[in-house]
Amino acid sequence: MKLLGAALLTAAGLLAGLAAAGELRARAVRRAELARMLERMEFELGRFATPMPVLFERLSGQLTGEAGRLCGHMGEALSDLDGRTLEELWTEAVRPLPRPEREALLPLGQVLGRYGAEEQLMALAACRARMLEAAEDARRDLRERGRMAVGIGAAGAAALAVLLL
Repeated sequence: MKLLGAALLTAAGLLAGLAAAGELRARAVRRAELARMLERMEFELGRFATPMPVLFERLSGQLTGEAGRLCGHMGEALSDLDGRTLEELWTEAVRPLPRPEREALLPLGQVLGRYGAEEQLMALAACRARMLEAAEDARRDLRERGRMAVGIGAAGAAALAVLLL
């Protein structure tokens, strides 16, 4: 019975480590998706001068995860025309994101739909560069800390199991 308990404890530690590594992976994927969203926005605005409601509707169908959700929220909000500014809608749409992503995206709300195409494209390019850098940081963290989290979780739980035996 004690061995079963030790095995279960070790498995729980392993699962905790896997969960930590999964969060690191999710952060890297989320940031890459948001960078892809910014790239597509830049392309659509620069190449076709796509109106904002159409842009967000189109992107919500093409993107997944947080980027797709953000574009879907913006597309719906812009179709309602309830009197709020695009900046207010953007702020509301990025609010659920984790702080680093939210802080990188928030400044776009002050530019999108307000200034000329060139200024919007410059703001999108700068934001995309920041998001790509953040995505690379997250991938580096995943490589460096992901395996360590799994190992520490399993080893810590195994050590505790040995102490309890």
